[in-house]
Amino acid sequence: MATSEVLTPVPARTRLAARPAMAYLALGAGVLCISFTAIFTKWAGVPGPVASTLRMSVATVVLMIPFVLHIRRTGLPRAAVPWGVMGGLWFAINLGMLSTALLMTSAANATLMDNTAPIWVGLGALVIFREKLGKRYWTGLVLALVGAAVVSGVRMAAGLSLNAGDVLAFVGATFYAGYLLNTQHARQELSSLAYLWLVAATASIALLAFSLVRHLPILGYSSRTYLSLIAMGVISQSGGWLVINYALGHLPASSAVVVLLAQPVLTGLLSIPLLGEPLAIRQVFGGVLLLTGIALCLRRGSSDQIAK
Repeated sequence: MATSEVLTPVPARTRLAARPAMAYLALGAGVLCISFTAIFTKWAGVPGPVASTLRMSVATVVLMIPFVLHIRRTGLPRAAVPWGVMGGLWFAINLGMLSTALLMTSAANATLMDNTAPIWVGLGALVIFREKLGKRYWTGLVLALVGAAVVSGVRMAAGLSLNAGDVLAFVGATFYAGYLLNTQHARQELSSLAYLWLVAATASIALLAFSLVRHLPILGYSSRTYLSLIAMGVISQSGGWLVINYALGHLPASSAVVVLLAQPVLTGLLSIPLLGEPLAIRQVFGGVLLLTGIALCLRRGSSDQIAK
Protein backbone atom coordinates (compact mmCIF):
# COMPACT_ATOMS: atom_id res chain seq x y z
CA MET A 1 0.00 0.00 0.00
CA ALA A 2 1.16 3.55 -0.54
CA THR A 3 2.70 5.25 2.51
CA SER A 4 0.43 8.26 2.04
CA GLU A 5 -2.60 6.03 2.52
CA VAL A 6 -1.33 4.84 5.90
CA LEU A 7 -0.73 8.43 6.95
CA THR A 8 -4.06 9.80 5.78
CA PRO A 9 -7.45 9.71 7.51
CA VAL A 10 -10.29 8.23 5.51
CA PRO A 11 -13.41 10.41 5.01
CA ALA A 12 -16.68 8.82 6.08
CA ARG A 13 -18.19 8.74 2.58
CA THR A 14 -15.23 7.00 0.97
CA ARG A 15 -13.70 4.84 3.69
CA LEU A 16 -15.67 1.67 2.81
CA ALA A 17 -15.29 1.99 -0.94
CA ALA A 18 -11.64 2.92 -1.51
CA ARG A 19 -9.47 0.06 -2.80
CA PRO A 20 -11.07 -2.86 -0.88
CA ALA A 21 -8.62 -5.38 -2.41
CA MET A 22 -5.66 -3.47 -0.97
CA ALA A 23 -7.47 -3.17 2.35
CA TYR A 24 -8.03 -6.94 2.54
CA LEU A 25 -4.39 -7.56 1.60
CA ALA A 26 -3.30 -5.23 4.40
CA LEU A 27 -5.69 -6.97 6.79
CA GLY A 28 -4.20 -10.35 5.91
CA ALA A 29 -0.66 -9.08 6.47
CA GLY A 30 -1.71 -7.59 9.79
CA VAL A 31 -3.30 -10.85 10.92
CA LEU A 32 -0.07 -12.66 10.10
CA CYS A 33 1.92 -10.19 12.22
CA ILE A 34 -0.36 -10.42 15.25
CA SER A 35 -0.38 -14.22 14.93
CA PHE A 36 3.17 -14.11 16.29
CA THR A 37 1.88 -12.59 19.54
CA ALA A 38 1.37 -15.95 21.28
CA ILE A 39 4.77 -17.15 20.04
CA PHE A 40 6.57 -14.12 21.46
CA THR A 41 4.53 -14.32 24.68
CA LYS A 42 5.53 -17.94 25.29
CA TRP A 43 9.16 -17.17 24.54
CA ALA A 44 9.03 -14.26 27.01
CA GLY A 45 7.41 -16.30 29.78
CA VAL A 46 6.24 -13.35 31.91
CA PRO A 47 2.80 -12.56 33.38
CA GLY A 48 0.28 -11.40 30.80
CA PRO A 49 -0.16 -7.82 32.10
CA VAL A 50 3.61 -7.32 32.12
CA ALA A 51 3.95 -8.62 28.58
CA SER A 52 1.09 -6.35 27.47
CA THR A 53 2.61 -3.31 29.21
CA LEU A 54 6.02 -3.75 27.58
CA ARG A 55 4.43 -4.59 24.23
CA MET A 56 2.53 -1.31 24.16
CA SER A 57 5.47 0.67 25.58
CA VAL A 58 7.80 -0.60 22.84
CA ALA A 59 5.22 0.33 20.20
CA THR A 60 4.89 3.81 21.69
CA VAL A 61 8.65 4.35 21.47
CA VAL A 62 9.01 2.83 17.99
CA LEU A 63 6.23 4.98 16.56
CA MET A 64 7.15 8.18 18.41
CA ILE A 65 9.45 9.76 15.78
CA PRO A 66 7.25 8.83 12.78
CA PHE A 67 4.24 10.17 14.71
CA VAL A 68 5.93 13.50 15.54
CA LEU A 69 7.16 13.98 11.96
CA HIS A 70 3.71 13.12 10.66
CA ILE A 71 1.79 15.59 12.83
CA ARG A 72 4.33 18.33 12.08
CA ARG A 73 3.59 17.86 8.40
CA THR A 74 -0.15 17.29 8.46
CA GLY A 75 -1.27 18.41 11.89
CA LEU A 76 -3.41 16.50 14.36
CA PRO A 77 -7.18 17.10 14.50
CA ARG A 78 -7.59 17.71 18.21
CA ALA A 79 -11.29 16.97 18.09
CA ALA A 80 -10.44 13.40 17.03
CA VAL A 81 -7.80 12.79 19.71
CA PRO A 82 -10.38 11.50 22.24
CA TRP A 83 -11.19 8.72 19.79
CA GLY A 84 -7.54 7.64 19.86
CA VAL A 85 -7.46 7.77 23.66
CA MET A 86 -10.70 5.83 23.86
CA GLY A 87 -9.29 3.21 21.48
CA GLY A 88 -6.28 2.82 23.79
CA LEU A 89 -8.54 2.30 26.79
CA TRP A 90 -10.67 -0.27 24.94
CA PHE A 91 -7.50 -2.11 23.89
CA ALA A 92 -5.84 -1.92 27.32
CA ILE A 93 -8.90 -3.21 29.17
CA ASN A 94 -9.25 -6.12 26.76
CA LEU A 95 -5.57 -7.06 27.11
CA GLY A 96 -5.67 -6.66 30.88
CA MET A 97 -8.83 -8.71 31.34
CA LEU A 98 -7.74 -11.45 28.94
CA SER A 99 -4.28 -11.80 30.45
CA THR A 100 -5.81 -11.95 33.93
CA ALA A 101 -8.41 -14.49 32.80
CA LEU A 102 -5.63 -16.73 31.51
CA LEU A 103 -4.41 -17.02 35.12
CA MET A 104 -7.87 -18.06 36.32
CA THR A 105 -9.12 -20.46 33.64
CA SER A 106 -7.84 -22.62 30.82
CA ALA A 107 -6.25 -21.03 27.76
CA ALA A 108 -8.82 -22.82 25.58
CA ASN A 109 -11.81 -21.36 27.42
CA ALA A 110 -10.31 -17.86 27.65
CA THR A 111 -9.48 -17.88 23.94
CA LEU A 112 -12.99 -18.99 23.01
CA MET A 113 -14.57 -16.31 25.19
CA ASP A 114 -12.33 -13.62 23.71
CA ASN A 115 -13.25 -14.80 20.21
CA THR A 116 -16.90 -13.97 20.87
CA ALA A 117 -15.96 -10.36 19.97
CA PRO A 118 -17.44 -10.70 16.44
CA ILE A 119 -20.88 -11.18 17.97
CA TRP A 120 -20.64 -7.81 19.71
CA VAL A 121 -19.04 -6.18 16.65
CA GLY A 122 -21.87 -7.39 14.42
CA LEU A 123 -24.50 -6.14 16.83
CA GLY A 124 -22.63 -2.89 17.39
CA ALA A 125 -22.22 -2.28 13.65
CA LEU A 126 -25.90 -3.01 13.20
CA VAL A 127 -26.98 -0.57 15.93
CA ILE A 128 -24.31 2.16 15.65
CA PHE A 129 -23.34 2.19 11.96
CA ARG A 130 -26.65 0.83 10.62
CA GLU A 131 -24.87 -1.93 8.69
CA LYS A 132 -27.39 -4.41 7.29
CA LEU A 133 -26.20 -7.93 8.10
CA GLY A 134 -28.11 -10.70 6.40
CA LYS A 135 -28.45 -14.45 6.85
CA ARG A 136 -25.23 -15.32 5.02
CA TYR A 137 -23.18 -13.12 7.33
CA TRP A 138 -24.65 -14.57 10.50
CA THR A 139 -24.38 -18.14 9.19
CA GLY A 140 -20.73 -17.57 8.35
CA LEU A 141 -20.10 -15.95 11.71
CA VAL A 142 -21.60 -18.87 13.61
CA LEU A 143 -19.54 -21.31 11.54
CA ALA A 144 -16.39 -19.28 12.19
CA LEU A 145 -17.03 -19.23 15.93
CA VAL A 146 -17.61 -23.00 15.96
CA GLY A 147 -14.33 -23.42 14.11
CA ALA A 148 -12.58 -21.17 16.64
CA ALA A 149 -14.03 -23.29 19.46
CA VAL A 150 -12.76 -26.50 17.85
CA VAL A 151 -9.31 -24.99 17.30
CA SER A 152 -9.26 -23.88 20.95
CA GLY A 153 -10.01 -27.44 22.08
CA VAL A 154 -13.28 -26.78 23.86
CA ARG A 155 -15.23 -29.99 24.39
CA MET A 156 -18.88 -29.08 24.38
CA ALA A 157 -19.91 -32.69 25.14
CA ALA A 158 -18.26 -32.35 28.54
CA GLY A 159 -20.30 -29.26 29.28
CA LEU A 160 -19.23 -25.66 29.54
CA SER A 161 -18.53 -24.83 33.16
CA LEU A 162 -18.06 -21.10 33.64
CA ASN A 163 -15.82 -19.76 36.37
CA ALA A 164 -14.69 -16.22 37.16
CA GLY A 165 -11.94 -16.41 34.52
CA ASP A 166 -14.37 -17.49 31.80
CA VAL A 167 -16.73 -14.65 32.66
CA LEU A 168 -13.85 -12.15 32.76
CA ALA A 169 -12.63 -13.20 29.30
CA PHE A 170 -16.18 -13.09 27.93
CA VAL A 171 -16.72 -9.56 29.25
CA GLY A 172 -13.27 -8.62 27.96
CA ALA A 173 -14.35 -9.59 24.45
CA THR A 174 -16.87 -6.74 24.48
CA PHE A 175 -13.97 -4.31 24.95
CA TYR A 176 -12.13 -5.86 21.99
CA ALA A 177 -15.28 -5.35 19.95
CA GLY A 178 -15.49 -1.80 21.25
CA TYR A 179 -11.92 -1.17 20.07
CA LEU A 180 -12.70 -2.39 16.55
CA LEU A 181 -15.86 -0.31 16.28
CA ASN A 182 -14.06 2.69 17.77
CA THR A 183 -11.31 2.24 15.15
CA GLN A 184 -13.75 2.26 12.25
CA HIS A 185 -15.07 5.63 13.44
CA ALA A 186 -11.69 7.10 14.44
CA ARG A 187 -10.15 6.36 11.03
CA GLN A 188 -12.56 8.85 9.47
CA GLU A 189 -10.45 11.67 10.91
CA LEU A 190 -7.19 10.13 12.14
CA SER A 191 -4.50 8.50 10.04
CA SER A 192 -3.57 4.92 10.87
CA LEU A 193 -0.21 6.06 12.27
CA ALA A 194 -1.66 8.81 14.46
CA TYR A 195 -4.42 6.55 15.75
CA LEU A 196 -2.05 3.65 16.49
CA TRP A 197 0.34 5.88 18.45
CA LEU A 198 -2.47 7.36 20.52
CA VAL A 199 -3.76 3.84 21.23
CA ALA A 200 -0.29 2.55 22.15
CA ALA A 201 0.55 5.50 24.41
CA THR A 202 -2.79 5.37 26.22
CA ALA A 203 -2.75 1.59 26.60
CA SER A 204 0.85 1.51 27.85
CA ILE A 205 0.03 4.00 30.62
CA ALA A 206 -3.16 2.16 31.59
CA LEU A 207 -1.47 -1.26 31.57
CA LEU A 208 1.52 0.01 33.54
CA ALA A 209 -0.83 1.33 36.21
CA PHE A 210 -2.63 -2.03 36.23
CA SER A 211 0.68 -3.94 36.62
CA LEU A 212 1.86 -1.67 39.44
CA VAL A 213 -1.43 -2.07 41.30
CA ARG A 214 -1.02 -5.84 41.06
CA HIS A 215 2.63 -5.53 42.17
CA LEU A 216 3.94 -7.25 39.06
CA PRO A 217 7.66 -6.62 38.37
CA ILE A 218 8.43 -4.81 35.11
CA LEU A 219 12.22 -5.12 35.35
CA GLY A 220 14.69 -7.92 36.16
CA TYR A 221 13.95 -10.40 33.37
CA SER A 222 16.42 -12.13 31.03
CA SER A 223 17.67 -10.70 27.74
CA ARG A 224 15.72 -13.44 25.90
CA THR A 225 12.54 -12.20 27.55
CA TYR A 226 13.12 -8.59 26.61
CA LEU A 227 14.09 -9.50 23.04
CA SER A 228 10.82 -11.43 22.69
CA LEU A 229 8.82 -8.52 24.10
CA ILE A 230 10.60 -6.02 21.85
CA ALA A 231 9.84 -8.23 18.83
CA MET A 232 6.20 -8.39 19.90
CA GLY A 233 6.05 -4.60 20.22
CA VAL A 234 7.67 -4.03 16.82
CA ILE A 235 6.16 -6.81 14.70
CA SER A 236 2.82 -7.64 16.31
CA GLN A 237 1.79 -4.27 17.68
CA SER A 238 3.53 -1.61 15.56
CA GLY A 239 3.57 -3.41 12.22
CA GLY A 240 0.52 -5.64 12.56
CA TRP A 241 -1.93 -3.14 14.00
CA LEU A 242 -0.68 -0.33 11.76
CA VAL A 243 -1.86 -2.14 8.65
CA ILE A 244 -4.95 -3.55 10.40
CA ASN A 245 -5.99 -0.04 11.40
CA TYR A 246 -5.43 1.03 7.79
CA ALA A 247 -7.74 -1.78 6.65
CA LEU A 248 -10.39 -0.86 9.24
CA GLY A 249 -10.51 2.58 7.68
CA HIS A 250 -11.64 1.02 4.39
CA LEU A 251 -13.66 -2.05 5.43
CA PRO A 252 -16.78 -2.65 7.53
CA ALA A 253 -15.75 -3.68 11.05
CA SER A 254 -18.20 -6.58 10.87
CA SER A 255 -16.27 -8.12 7.94
CA ALA A 256 -12.79 -7.23 9.16
CA VAL A 257 -13.28 -8.80 12.58
CA VAL A 258 -14.19 -12.17 11.04
CA VAL A 259 -10.92 -12.19 9.09
CA LEU A 260 -9.17 -11.59 12.41
CA LEU A 261 -10.54 -14.97 13.52
CA ALA A 262 -7.91 -16.53 11.26
CA GLN A 263 -5.33 -15.58 13.89
CA PRO A 264 -5.64 -18.80 15.97
CA VAL A 265 -5.23 -20.89 12.81
CA LEU A 266 -2.07 -19.05 11.77
CA THR A 267 -0.75 -19.16 15.33
CA GLY A 268 -1.28 -22.92 15.35
CA LEU A 269 0.65 -23.33 12.11
CA LEU A 270 3.48 -21.12 13.38
CA SER A 271 3.62 -23.13 16.61
CA ILE A 272 4.69 -26.27 14.74
CA PRO A 273 8.21 -25.12 13.75
CA LEU A 274 8.67 -22.38 16.36
CA LEU A 275 7.33 -24.03 19.53
CA GLY A 276 7.38 -27.70 18.56
CA GLU A 277 3.62 -27.99 19.05
CA PRO A 278 2.15 -30.11 16.22
CA LEU A 279 -1.45 -29.49 15.16
CA ALA A 280 -4.04 -32.04 16.18
CA ILE A 281 -6.72 -33.25 13.76
CA ARG A 282 -9.33 -31.19 15.62
CA GLN A 283 -7.26 -28.07 15.03
CA VAL A 284 -7.06 -28.72 11.30
CA PHE A 285 -10.80 -29.43 11.14
CA GLY A 286 -11.57 -26.33 13.19
CA GLY A 287 -9.36 -24.24 10.94
CA VAL A 288 -11.29 -25.39 7.87
CA LEU A 289 -14.60 -24.47 9.55
CA LEU A 290 -13.25 -21.09 10.59
CA LEU A 291 -11.92 -20.16 7.16
CA THR A 292 -15.13 -21.36 5.51
CA GLY A 293 -17.10 -19.09 7.82
CA ILE A 294 -14.83 -16.20 6.90
CA ALA A 295 -15.45 -16.84 3.20
CA LEU A 296 -19.21 -16.83 3.72
CA CYS A 297 -19.10 -13.54 5.61
CA LEU A 298 -16.91 -11.84 3.03
CA ARG A 299 -19.01 -13.05 0.07
CA ARG A 300 -22.35 -11.90 1.40
CA GLY A 301 -24.18 -10.33 -1.52
CA SER A 302 -26.03 -7.07 -1.69
CA SER A 303 -29.29 -8.93 -1.22
CA ASP A 304 -27.95 -10.30 2.06
CA GLN A 305 -27.44 -6.79 3.36
CA ILE A 306 -31.10 -5.90 3.03
CA ALA A 307 -32.78 -5.98 6.44
CA LYS A 308 -34.77 -9.18 6.80
